[in-house]
Amino acid sequence: MVFETLRAHQGRPGAQRHGQHQRHHQGQAEAGLPAGRRAQALNQTALPAEAERLLFLDGLRALAALWVMFGHIYLFAVGWQAQTFWAALPLNLLMYMHLGVDIFLVLSGYCLALPAVRHGYRVAAGWSSFFTARAFRILPPYMATLALILLVNCFVPLAAWGRHDLGLTATMSSQVWWSNLLLLQDIYGQYNNINGAFWSIACEWHLYFTFPLLIWLLRRYGLGVLLAVSIALAWGLTRLSGAYPRLPLLDASVPQPPYFIALFVLGIAAAALAHGQPFAAWRAQMQRHAWVAAAMLLALLAGVIHHYFIVDPASAVKFAGRFALVDPLTGAFSAALLVALSGLAPGRPLRRLFEQRALVRIGGFSYSLYLVHIPIVASVFQGLLQLPAYANLGSLPKFFGLALLAAPLCLGFAYGFARVFERRIHWRPRRRGAPA
Repeated sequence: MVFETLRAHQGRPGAQRHGQHQRHHQGQAEAGLPAGRRAQALNQTALPAEAERLLFLDGLRALAALWVMFGHIYLFAVGWQAQTFWAALPLNLLMYMHLGVDIFLVLSGYCLALPAVRHGYRVAAGWSSFFTARAFRILPPYMATLALILLVNCFVPLAAWGRHDLGLTATMSSQVWWSNLLLLQDIYGQYNNINGAFWSIACEWHLYFTFPLLIWLLRRYGLGVLLAVSIALAWGLTRLSGAYPRLPLLDASVPQPPYFIALFVLGIAAAALAHGQPFAAWRAQMQRHAWVAAAMLLALLAGVIHHYFIVDPASAVKFAGRFALVDPLTGAFSAALLVALSGLAPGRPLRRLFEQRALVRIGGFSYSLYLVHIPIVASVFQGLLQLPAYANLGSLPKFFGLALLAAPLCLGFAYGFARVFERRIHWRPRRRGAPA
């Protein structure tokens, strides 16, 4: 899951107006400077202005997180059952919330690569600083959520919705403890019974360790080689996973899903195409073509979803068996959309759609929302089932009732959770050469 946010000053509520006012006075002051110092002053403000253009990333992140949250609400209340009434047909899309994880991963590659792309495909702060920053970004909220779920489970059995054969029990084996504490759920899936969503956090955490090699390949050999290597790795790991579902002697699997390295690289490629200096000469034309590519990929993805449409639990299992086809298509569409959106001016209608203030705010705490929503939804649902009036409702009224209660609670709690564990516990690297 991604959850790397470009939180420029302009991204905060009311900050855009402040930034415009501040740049007005900076412009007046810079007019009296010598040419060299004036150019230096302008360069110092260039990055915040560029960051202001990327608020749509938070909007996309918010939409992906909301898709996952409402998808789980649907599964609690309705299960893997498609709606047939015409007015309720759009709700069927909630059963495909797995695709929201694909979008998160592409966004993660894009956001992580963006600073490196802008600095000649190098991480300015150094790799040790990069990994320290990643650890402080991912681990505190994750560990806090792990503790929260274990606490809630003392009062509400979160395994009641049956997402894992083992369930979340009062006593857990040592394997469950260390696989969750060490973020190994993507290779020890049999122990991922505390929170099903944790597998994607483990997957992204492990992909971070490939990032130095991926950036080196991009800088040394170019984008074509990077894409070819990622496709070869994804193909090889997928074949290995099929041949050895459990690796000999380890009782572990190949990191799952084995092809997610390709989605991560698609995000890196989108950042390079949209902002890399080698592509500057034909960027405008390329961004126009990206719209065509995104439309074609979306149509193809819709066709695949229609062919493997989820109508009941059996068809849901069948659709999950096609993730190796659906996930790369979703990743390619997301990457093409990122390249296309990066070419739009902030005032264009589609940019404004993704840069709505509410979406940008939710995108700022989307990682926390992804982490904490399941225990909240499970608790609310179990409480509602104790009410005969709710328990006797049909599936659709159950969904809307649960959504009306659980969604605001999830959003409110995630916002406060993020303020404590995402904003108060953080670490930012100091650039090399900067004063202490």
